Amino acid sequence: MKTPQEFLDIIQNAYPCPVEYGFERAAWLFEFREALSWMLDFVQLEYKHQVAYILDNGLTSEKYALVSKYRSYTRVNAAEVAAYNQELFDSLVHVKATDAEKIIGRRNLYLEARGILGSDISKYEVVNSTELSKVVPSHVFDRLTEKEERLMDYVIEEVSFPSEGL
Repeated sequence: MKTPQEFLDIIQNAYPCPVEYGFERAAWLFEFREALSWMLDFVQLEYKHQVAYILDNGLTSEKYALVSKYRSYTRVNAAEVAAYNQELFDSLVHVKATDAEKIIGRRNLYLEARGILGSDISKYEVVNSTELSKVVPSHVFDRLTEKEERLMDYVIEEVSFPSEGL
């Protein structure tokens, strides 16, 4: 099997970067990054399809083995902790924030937090734009919201200049 460096060498030999520094190299790297990102998505999906095909058809190989990889994690048996020591259980038991939101709802969580924090809740208050857009007319939504831009990345684009003599 080829190493990642060997794959990189193949690609760079087929599509060499013209310069060491500057806009031209940044443009080359941008295109390279975009292509690799697309290829990674494609390869991951295709790999999953091939593994599913192998499993579904019970395929075997003398040359390759499909090895299952697992990540170990520790799950606490909450009922056993409670049976072992109720005081310890009471001091440690909780629900995940995402589960609490599902169970209680955003509004009830807010009301509970406001009951605890009083007017200090204002520094945590948010309104979801998707929910707001569903309950107010668009002209009101536009007045109550503002577009915010966050720098996510830089893109290198080729600038086309008008031809001389036109």
